[in-house]
Amino acid sequence: MFDFYPVLTEDGTISLFNKAVNDVYHSKIGAYTEALNKFAVPSGILEFVKTHDEVNILDVCFGLGYNSKVAISEIWKINPNCKINLTGIEIDPDVLAFSCLTGFPAENKHSKESFNFAISKLVDVKSFIEKKLTPEVKDLLKIDALKQTDEAEHLFRGYKTSFDGNQEALLHNIYYQTISNRNKIIENVQYKTDMLNISLYLCDARDIIKELSPHYDYIFHDPFTPYKAPALWTVDFFRELYRLLQDDGNLTTYSSSSAAQSGMIEAGFHVGLTENIGRKSSGTIAYKNIALIENHLPEKEKGLLNTNAGIAYYDADFSFNTEEILNFRRELQKKSSRLSSSKYLKKFYNTEIW
Repeated sequence: MFDFYPVLTEDGTISLFNKAVNDVYHSKIGAYTEALNKFAVPSGILEFVKTHDEVNILDVCFGLGYNSKVAISEIWKINPNCKINLTGIEIDPDVLAFSCLTGFPAENKHSKESFNFAISKLVDVKSFIEKKLTPEVKDLLKIDALKQTDEAEHLFRGYKTSFDGNQEALLHNIYYQTISNRNKIIENVQYKTDMLNISLYLCDARDIIKELSPHYDYIFHDPFTPYKAPALWTVDFFRELYRLLQDDGNLTTYSSSSAAQSGMIEAGFHVGLTENIGRKSSGTIAYKNIALIENHLPEKEKGLLNTNAGIAYYDADFSFNTEEILNFRRELQKKSSRLSSSKYLKKFYNTEIW
């Protein structure tokens, strides 16, 4: 059974509603717009390549590759001579296979062909199309087959309700909600051209992260939300990302979760905010060098880090599944004497008023 329904967003790209986690993967502004404005632009990578002819990127949860592909296309518009070294990590072979069938208007042709070739060495795209894109599944990719269930109805409000069947479906990264009894199988493909070096890993990111060498200028961190996929939002995982980052580099993510930000800080990062695009909350940008932060956390957000909501996630030996990580954090919260976030906010706003 196909567990996803397509939803057309405002920039013409297609997002998905995931029945398993009861959520849509993008805000209504669209996948391409989010990749550009939540990762490529706020990271500063487009400014960096104006004066550098080589850049190293780590994309955690590559998914359909929007973040990497949009960044590459924009980089080469600015500096056609910039060599790009890209490491992508993804756990779901089906999502990688889908990425070969998608695209966006501004996508660089060389980049698209390179990724498709690399991915085809990791997953059998042809078999995926033949065996998994059944007539029933293809019917579900038409908007008239989109069943807006009672549980999902509110998530579709604000989205367009028409779908061009000839348009390529632009899907998004899915990181398994729960990982248990993991088989630590790491599959890797390397694909190199004069201007683009691609290294893709098909595995749980925790199984490869310690094996990577530190040299990345930019890290795009795009797992599912911290509460639904906490395995990649732990202090322990952020310590590895800190190790991998260049001293003047940064990590960019869409989330401004207090627990995630606390995890970054405990791992050694200094954190600031990116602009809010398509949602009320801002994203987070994390640096090794505090002097590079342009938009520091406001006092309210700093205070939230010291509440129960700011207690981080932990996974010391990278063996916990989702429930174990969540349960461990709940136990820490029960034992904590910290204020709840609601009590803190009430106190904060009363103080602000007076």
